[in-house]
Amino acid sequence: MARPITDTLRGIAAGELVQEAGEQLRELVNQVSITEKGGSVTIKISVKPAGRASGAMEVGYEVKTAMPKMSRRSSVMWGTPEGDLLTSDPSQAELDLKSVSGGAAKELKEDHTTNPSRELKQA
Repeated sequence: MARPITDTLRGIAAGELVQEAGEQLRELVNQVSITEKGGSVTIKISVKPAGRASGAMEVGYEVKTAMPKMSRRSSVMWGTPEGDLLTSDPSQAELDLKSVSGGAAKELKEDHTTNPSRELKQA
């Protein structure tokens, strides 16, 4: 019966492959939970002869993780002829708004004099 690959993986680099891949997978799972986007862990195993006709093999590994990208905010900005970016439209006039201070705000009352069932006349 063939030896299970999990036994072979535990033997590569004295267990470092399994440890590193496990850590990367845990980090990936956490990031996927946060971002709600997918990612991947790829394990690459390389095998080459270790010597002439000895039957020994040199086995290496590489663990790559593609983490999900975090969403970032974007901004709408306007370009100028000089190549600058502005947060407001330079072609739009600014309003001279002033704050109002003073007395307390008045309570608004609902107008019950209109009849909502009345039909509107067409012009």
